[in-house]
Amino acid sequence: MKASFIRIAIMAAVALVAAVFLIATGAFLCVALYEGLKLVVPVPALAALATAAILMFLSGIVLAIGSAIARAAERKARLEAQKKGPATAKIGLELGRILGESAAGYIGKNPVQVLIGALAVGFAVGAVPKLRSFLMGFMKAK
Repeated sequence: MKASFIRIAIMAAVALVAAVFLIATGAFLCVALYEGLKLVVPVPALAALATAAILMFLSGIVLAIGSAIARAAERKARLEAQKKGPATAKIGLELGRILGESAAGYIGKNPVQVLIGALAVGFAVGAVPKLRSFLMGFMKAK
């Protein structure tokens, strides 16, 4: 457990350092662009304005690409849901309703046994790491 916290802390520190370096790189690239434009444009204020315009244009391109990728992913998810069709959703709803009603009926008739079972299962999951990892892997599987 302690090793995982140390790993998380190290990865967070590495990510923070990488982010600082990335921001510094961006700043140096902006200064380089400004200094380069200052050689071409006679007025420094116009060079700064041109630098800002170029950066806004590049930001717009990045936003457009990200938006296109997000729309494509959403479209793909919608098409996959349509392939499964409404019948699958209706079957799932009906099965859920039937299982829910039967579980509610059993819990209503045997509350003490359900409480003891829930405590035993909770203790087992908390005490046995292999069982916990198996259940987590089972829940993550698609």
